[in-house]
Amino acid sequence: MKKKIGWIGLGHMGLPMATNLKNAGFDIKVWNRTIEKAKKSKIDYVETLEELVKDRDIIITMLFDSNSVLDIYSKIVQFDIKDKLFIDMTTIHPETAKKVAEILITRGADFLEAPVIGSVIPAQKGLLTIVVSGDESTYKNNLDIFSVLGKEIFYMGDYSIASTMKLVNNTVLGSFLNVLCEAFAFIKKAGIDEKLAIKVLENGAGKSMVLDAKKEKLLNEDYSTHFSVSLIHKDLSYALDVANKLGIASQFTSTSREFYNSAKANNLSDLDFSAVFEVFKKLSNIS
Repeated sequence: MKKKIGWIGLGHMGLPMATNLKNAGFDIKVWNRTIEKAKKSKIDYVETLEELVKDRDIIITMLFDSNSVLDIYSKIVQFDIKDKLFIDMTTIHPETAKKVAEILITRGADFLEAPVIGSVIPAQKGLLTIVVSGDESTYKNNLDIFSVLGKEIFYMGDYSIASTMKLVNNTVLGSFLNVLCEAFAFIKKAGIDEKLAIKVLENGAGKSMVLDAKKEKLLNEDYSTHFSVSLIHKDLSYALDVANKLGIASQFTSTSREFYNSAKANNLSDLDFSAVFEVFKKLSNIS
């Protein structure tokens, strides 16, 4: 029987991911709290959340944070969800993943926690990395969905492990970008040719997926949003909370978050997180 997929969340990541499923031939309908986004998506849409949940067998959510996930699932459980599968691909606090799993499973539904690694361009190309927690047989039965959305899919085990792994990844991401921004400030202040410096870094210690993804943004100071300051700040905050509860030294992550705090304070919240470079420029007296 053909899978009937419902999709909730049509932001920077959700829209290209849902579009890829449509283009791969899946039977998909979307719903978004801002219905205009659904109407503009060029994907079949429904007007209400209730209609989506009743009509679909698999519902995928791609939202902003733990609060938005808890809010949408508190509404979903008001409907009959027995035997349906829910997949949340939002980056959320691991405790939220456990809570959502418990809420759904006690009502006869199934749940996979599947946050993604990568931003807008990998999402558009179906090249995300996906980490999944939940029942292994359910995971295996839905690899056809994940394989459209990502190039690397990892089964992590029980609930909360995938979300924890995603936060670990983003501590590296957030800290590494700060290091690159500091290096770019150094390059500018020292009068080194920036494009030449990039080539040296690409063949030295700076070689990384982060540099590959953000070098043009830093060179051109183009902060059009792929992954926002608000999102990296949120993820680092979740990571620090988990680290504190586990008793892990997290000084680098804490310091890294402070730079994104400064970016938020300078009204850069909605821009790409590479906009944190503006904080380093200000601290280095670079106009």
